Amino acid sequence: MMSEGIFETIRVEDGQIFGLHRHHCRAKDAAATLGFEIPAEDQVKAATDLVISKENYSLARLRLKFNRNGELGIDYEPYEDPKKPAELMIFDQRNPDFQIRFKEYPYKNYEILEFAKAQGFDDAILIAPDDQVAETSMATLALKIEGQWITPPLSAGILNGVVRALCIESDLLQVRKVMSNELVKVESALLLSSLRNAQNVGVIAGRELTIDNEKRNEIHRLMAGFKGR
Repeated sequence: MMSEGIFETIRVEDGQIFGLHRHHCRAKDAAATLGFEIPAEDQVKAATDLVISKENYSLARLRLKFNRNGELGIDYEPYEDPKKPAELMIFDQRNPDFQIRFKEYPYKNYEILEFAKAQGFDDAILIAPDDQVAETSMATLALKIEGQWITPPLSAGILNGVVRALCIESDLLQVRKVMSNELVKVESALLLSSLRNAQNVGVIAGRELTIDNEKRNEIHRLMAGFKGR
């Protein structure tokens, strides 16, 4: 039983993993910060390739779990992209315990996700103690405000998301602080994650947003370049 460690959840299409190198680097850095080591990337790739080769999923979710004792656990199962834009609530409880920078398990943000779903939403936007918009319980945010696509900085206490980082490097997103009172100015929004790549947000706290499929598709095309890398 793997009780404590870090994990990475990754999209797999037609047997090809999205951005394994990036995910391994992030996990390695997180483990080093937390005081333990994980298996080398070639070992992880060999183990995941073996698991993937036994199934014939066109689209799947790969979860790598790195135990503090150096053990590797692999979960692999079929996955379907969300069929509709996400509806988000604002989780206005400024508790720094929820502002995590590493994907550690047990994953505290599951509590927030369950709370949001119980309220009829798909996820919740987290607000940092200094009133900055941070992320959701399961994804980083891309927000269109006054015509500009932006994402909150790491200083808001967010995960260094792989998709977010690639979008910044490719000039698809600009980084700046977003304060909670700016959420009413959001025109369009996307949830960014290594499983979904980019999912449209249709509603924030009951307010409908404009769906921007062009931006969503642009990010999906960017990520397609990292399939199998």
